[in-house]
Amino acid sequence: MECGFSKKGFYGFLFFYIITLLWLLFSTPFTVAEANLLFNTHFNLSTVLAQFFYKTLGDSVFIRIPFFLLSFGSLFLFLEIAKSYFRDSNYIYFTLFLYIVTPGVFVSSVIVNYATIPIFLSLLFIYAHNRNIKSLQILSFVLLFFTNTAAFALYFAVAIYSYSKKEWWLTIISSALFLLSSVNETYPIDGIPKGHLLQLFGIYGAVLSPLFFIVALYTVYRIAIKKERDLLWYITAVTLAIATVLSIRQKIKITDFTPYFVIITPLIVSVYKDTVTVRLKRFRKIYTKACAAVVAVLLLETSAIVLHYPIYKLINKKIWLINTAIYTTAKKVKAYKKEKIKCIKNIKSKEKNLYKYYGIKSC
Repeated sequence: MECGFSKKGFYGFLFFYIITLLWLLFSTPFTVAEANLLFNTHFNLSTVLAQFFYKTLGDSVFIRIPFFLLSFGSLFLFLEIAKSYFRDSNYIYFTLFLYIVTPGVFVSSVIVNYATIPIFLSLLFIYAHNRNIKSLQILSFVLLFFTNTAAFALYFAVAIYSYSKKEWWLTIISSALFLLSSVNETYPIDGIPKGHLLQLFGIYGAVLSPLFFIVALYTVYRIAIKKERDLLWYITAVTLAIATVLSIRQKIKITDFTPYFVIITPLIVSVYKDTVTVRLKRFRKIYTKACAAVVAVLLLETSAIVLHYPIYKLINKKIWLINTAIYTTAKKVKAYKKEKIKCIKNIKSKEKNLYKYYGIKSC
């Protein structure tokens, strides 16, 4: 049986998926990464959004709600984009299923992070381009400039695509934003050649899962030599190529380029569909097994994220899979607040923003 997902099956899965996300959203303590984003001094949309809700709600996990809602806005856009690739609903909903169980997408739906907004905006741009809504294309393009990511890579990708398709107005806008982002140094390019390529692939492997990333690389290559290259291919392929080149010289942060690559799922399913349908049923087994293996690894990794806290409670000690600092710091803060302590000594520098979030200062 080929890989697929019925509409009814997907929405049944989505119900439990949302329940799981909400449980994680309210049960997972605020993290150091979230606190660093919240108190970032550089202007970017993610920090502005987080700070607005922090000033309104205080140290509450409700700060995560807008990022959670934007993630589901991305899912709607993803559905509309997937419909432009497939007529068979099984493939449409299988594409959505793969997207939402990708570890990076799953985590970004729960916590305050830099990836949620650029994912939403890049999908909004592709959706608007497919529908030929120029106002939305321009809006999403301009807003991407104010995200804490390597948006210049997306501008460059769109400039190449639009030039090849002779969409001159889009070529001018994307080229202008690319040059502007370069002049304003919105993304610093520095360091000396050391070679962080393995680290870069490790980041992509963690965000997508190792097997899924390998399949994604094959998809980029396959489309480059066999199929017509569309806007989504240019965005994913060019941003990956730029990240690879830059990784020779500098470290790449996990949210720099990955928001523009995790949206590759429609292309992956499209290549899988084309590969399977041209073969007789008895020759499809190897592809079906490969698909099952990818799905199994994705579900295994997502399950590990979901069971993170229960495993910590069961084992109650530090192991390599569990970042216990997420929970131990929250316990300490709870104890300090109970004793009405508002400042403590010897706060680790990396945890200062987290304690600041909870209203505890360094003495």
